[in-house]
Amino acid sequence: MNRLCLSAVLPVVLTFLLPQSLPAQQANKEILSSQSGSASLRVRVRLEDETPFTGTSTLHVANAQGSAVTGNPTDTEGETLFAQLVPGIYVVEADAPGFAPVKQTVQVESGHSIATVFLVMRPDVAREIPAHPPASDEVARPSALVWLPTPVDEVVPAVAPGISCALPAVLQSAGRRMKELADNLEKFSATEHVEHYPVDSLGARRLPDERVFDYVVVLNQAAGGMIQLYEYRDGSFGQAKFPASIATNGLPALAFVFHPLFAADFNFACEGLGQWERRPAWQVHFQQRDDRPNRMRQYTVGGSSYSVPIKGRAWIDAATFQVLHLESEQVRPVKDIGLTQDRVSIEYAPVHFHTHSMELWLPLTADVFSERLGRRYYRRHTFTDFKLFVVDTNQRIQAPRESYEFTNTADRDVSGILTVNPLPGKSLRPVSLKFTIPAGGSVFKIVGPGKDISLPVDLVGSATFVHDGPEGCIKADAYLVRESTLDVISNSSLFFSP
Repeated sequence: MNRLCLSAVLPVVLTFLLPQSLPAQQANKEILSSQSGSASLRVRVRLEDETPFTGTSTLHVANAQGSAVTGNPTDTEGETLFAQLVPGIYVVEADAPGFAPVKQTVQVESGHSIATVFLVMRPDVAREIPAHPPASDEVARPSALVWLPTPVDEVVPAVAPGISCALPAVLQSAGRRMKELADNLEKFSATEHVEHYPVDSLGARRLPDERVFDYVVVLNQAAGGMIQLYEYRDGSFGQAKFPASIATNGLPALAFVFHPLFAADFNFACEGLGQWERRPAWQVHFQQRDDRPNRMRQYTVGGSSYSVPIKGRAWIDAATFQVLHLESEQVRPVKDIGLTQDRVSIEYAPVHFHTHSMELWLPLTADVFSERLGRRYYRRHTFTDFKLFVVDTNQRIQAPRESYEFTNTADRDVSGILTVNPLPGKSLRPVSLKFTIPAGGSVFKIVGPGKDISLPVDLVGSATFVHDGPEGCIKADAYLVRESTLDVISNSSLFFSP
């Protein structure tokens, strides 16, 4: 019985081992290919201007049966690759806060091919973000204050209801954009148009004093990663060319509040998804921390520097995490110099440098409102005709001629007094300056008649800088036409009178 069963089964087994016809072989190859997955799908999410979309979004890809597949981001911004797919029809969907959902169907072919889908995200702010009506207290503001913008904390602009903001992700992405800017921007020039309006006691602007400058910015990332920003107008550092002899510096650096090197100095709060110029934007409030050094804004008066702690609000593009607009004001009046108002409003936009195939987000306009010792002014800066220069990374950024340079390597501000003595036998008095060097920053003091150190350059002798920081925290250098000496002395008991 057993032999009969075996002999009966054997021919059945052998029938599966017989050679197949060519159509059958091809069918089996296709079955094996579909089971292992031989195709890929590349999804690229873009804006209408073809800028890669890198905002917070949900990308969903599913086959015809509704089963989701998993992809991985590539090194290209806004691109996700779905590999080893079974050939067939797939549905691709993308959704992001502030943007209309988009959906597309694609046929993925076999044969180790890569299909590419381009999804275009379009703002839908009208549906999600309500219009912001004027607040009643804005309408009723006293006439003496109409020359000023509304205080940062007085009115919070409207945001979309029910949309949560992942603050850590927003800060990380905005910080990455600021780091990219610092890494790519070494030197640029522009034409700067300055309109300076004195403001009377009733808040009315008088006739403007207008100036046009050849504006050059040099950005240097010093040892330890600290960022140093130098600005030149018509080839000079000085303030004499400005209207009312009041210089406005540091405007390109204000957005660096989001740079990883400076973000720890501030407290941040995300107010929600707002909009700026009909672009969805995360609305982020920031304020200088009292326990951290103030390295972002200062006033220099009579050779001395005074820190101005700031707070403000920024609108960060929900699609690219670039800073679109930033407003700041002083946290409190600075009594030592009689500064009662300091407000800045900056508009940013992409600047295309065709010669270097590069796009950088830079200030296009900046409005400055200031009141000091009872005197008010409004100033508007407009920047055009941008040009980018590439500086050899092995070159050191040149310091101003006939100057002293002081670099603070400590993690706190350091104050000191610089005393410059004329050559012996000359009927000139020593010049003393009191100033503060921000943590990780550098300060230059220029020598020459009418400059910071009002002495003839060829008559400068020795100099001493006594400061209240720890030993060795100040690195100093002199760039003078003749040999001189410069001593740096740490004296923690140094007293500065208000």
